[in-house]
Amino acid sequence: MKRAVDPRAGNPVRRPRVENERVADEMKQAYLIHGTDEAKIDHARSRLRKRAEGEGGTASLEVFDPVENRGSPDADGLVAAIASMSLMSGRRYLLADRIEKWGKKQAGRVAAAVSAAPPEVTVVLIARGKVPSGITEAVKAVSGAVLSYEAPSRSRLPGHLVSGAAARGYELSPEAAGLLVSHLGESLSRLENELDRLALWAGPGGRVEVEDLEQMVADTSELKGFALGDAVVAGERRSVLRTAERLIAQGSSVPGLVYTTAAAVRRTHLALSLLESGVPPNRIERELKLPPFIARQVIDAARASSPDALRGASMALADLELWTRGGAEYPDELALDLALIAATDDAG
Repeated sequence: MKRAVDPRAGNPVRRPRVENERVADEMKQAYLIHGTDEAKIDHARSRLRKRAEGEGGTASLEVFDPVENRGSPDADGLVAAIASMSLMSGRRYLLADRIEKWGKKQAGRVAAAVSAAPPEVTVVLIARGKVPSGITEAVKAVSGAVLSYEAPSRSRLPGHLVSGAAARGYELSPEAAGLLVSHLGESLSRLENELDRLALWAGPGGRVEVEDLEQMVADTSELKGFALGDAVVAGERRSVLRTAERLIAQGSSVPGLVYTTAAAVRRTHLALSLLESGVPPNRIERELKLPPFIARQVIDAARASSPDALRGASMALADLELWTRGGAEYPDELALDLALIAATDDAG
């Protein structure tokens, strides 16, 4: 490359590669974003959306989401939008999320439309899981970008959280990271939100240990979801109903509470079965695959419970799961109360 001379210093300087930078910065005709890392997918979607609205305003972006987060985005509506003429100047952006729920025919129609899309249209397709057949090939055929974001396995999640905390300017102990995974599950979006909240609590350069999380349980709604299961195991009906009422008021869904509560009952039943089989507590901790602090709590709860009580609670929660899937005409919150009363029937 030729060099120009800086007239002020007489030193050679490189000419900026303005043209190449502009080409690299141009939007492609199609993007496919897929994988299991919900947090990164949401971040990529947000970036693209801001880019679209920054270039042409909100009118330049049309979003196709499942209605009320159920089913799949409107494939035929997207196909029609891709082919439609527009009076707008500049690029149009069409974004369809959760396309993993499209059938073969829907995906085929969209793939054909993407291949024939006008050059001023950018189509963004998001699959939170498996990509429907033909979509990847269609995106690549128009020199589009395929972005894959896979979540780490459960065994690697604690390390991922430790790194995420470091990126936010504080330390999270491996034991505390394991506790978060055991309490909150494997949803990266949920875990990332918790890391953000802990960053505010710890402050720059702070450190979060298991003991800190233990103190927060009573005040942290995300962690408190498991308190309902703990109360059911203990057979404390008044505590059970109060906790359920508080969680519903905080915005928890009944199906979500079914999952966390049933998980608490199942792991306690497993611990009790192992205890009655003569398995030593240190081995039970390993069998439970939980952080030591939580495992010890489960074992203590198992010692204070009985097989009949845990079996009855499991049956009541199974009924609740059926009811929330349309097996009864009860509203979800009434079904929750009825199931919790039945789950603590022996406690009176």
